[in-house]
Amino acid sequence: MKMTSNASSLYVHIPFCRQICSYCDFAKVIYQDVFISDYFQSLFFELESFQSKKYKTIYIGGGTPSCLPLPILENLLIKLTKLLYKNNYEFSIECNVEDITTDLLTLLKKYGINRISIGVQTFQKKWIQLCGRTHTLNQAIQNIQLASTYFENINIDMIYALPYQTLTDLKNDLSILLSLPIQHISYYSLIIEKNTIFYRKFEDIDDALQAKMYRLIYQQLKKSGFYRYEISNFAKKGFQCKHNLVYWTNQHYDAVGLNASGYQKNMRYTNTRNLTLYNQKNYQKEWVYLTKEDQIFEEIMLHFRLDKGLSFQNFQKKFHLDFLKTYHDVLIELLEKKLVRCTKTHIQTTWKGSLLLNQVLEKFLK
Repeated sequence: MKMTSNASSLYVHIPFCRQICSYCDFAKVIYQDVFISDYFQSLFFELESFQSKKYKTIYIGGGTPSCLPLPILENLLIKLTKLLYKNNYEFSIECNVEDITTDLLTLLKKYGINRISIGVQTFQKKWIQLCGRTHTLNQAIQNIQLASTYFENINIDMIYALPYQTLTDLKNDLSILLSLPIQHISYYSLIIEKNTIFYRKFEDIDDALQAKMYRLIYQQLKKSGFYRYEISNFAKKGFQCKHNLVYWTNQHYDAVGLNASGYQKNMRYTNTRNLTLYNQKNYQKEWVYLTKEDQIFEEIMLHFRLDKGLSFQNFQKKFHLDFLKTYHDVLIELLEKKLVRCTKTHIQTTWKGSLLLNQVLEKFLK
């Protein structure tokens, strides 16, 4: 199936990694030279259908895009740069700590990358090893500082609620994190997925401890000028991630690469997860049609993750429904339980509601 896309954002998936992290359930493959040529031939062929477009945001994720040999990465950047708006664009790439070198940073800068996201997860040796990562504390500090001499928009990915982690351990991570020259922090609670190494060894930590950890993160980041704008994302003023806001505000986006997912009109699609098929240009896109009810629920679900919440006016414009009237009984219950708050223009989750978001959303499924 082919559809005309009106998306202004593009996601590009690079599945290759030097090692498999213990918590990761994304589509990934151990890097081997034998896969690279066919993969990029297929990726560039898939990109051809978007050659007439211009994007305001492009995000290269993975996997580990930074593990690619520089000539191959340069070839990718050359093609993607042609798809960018000339002004006011956001061009992001994910990097591992150990991949950061002056050669890599120079190449990224040359082709217009203006935001890098560095996967750290933790600064402490015990959990670095447990997560299957290979960097050291000193390497992380030094390479993030090096990156800051090239880029003014740096995100650090972190994880909390790791197995056996305590509040003291978390405080140590926060202390190091907040000493670094960065502008954005994504701090995710560990979710132990079925198809991961962690799944065979550990269980999720206690909910009460997770809640205490999240409050500590929120408080410490706010003190340091990082303001939460989405449940897991914190930014200094002017440094919210434009690309991810496309997802969270339920806008359309294109996607290419192994197991990449996009959103066009009332359809979501996902490419095959099978590398052999993908490398044969057999993308086997799985298309999912969204009913009006599906679209409404996704609109609520995604906007409730945002501190700003859901706009009544935008909801009315998009679905021709009065939100307050449509969900009157649900809202009365949620307001009484202090799980949401309403202003004249928006509905937002409270602190309590953000911790119990799944329970809040269940009310809108009935």
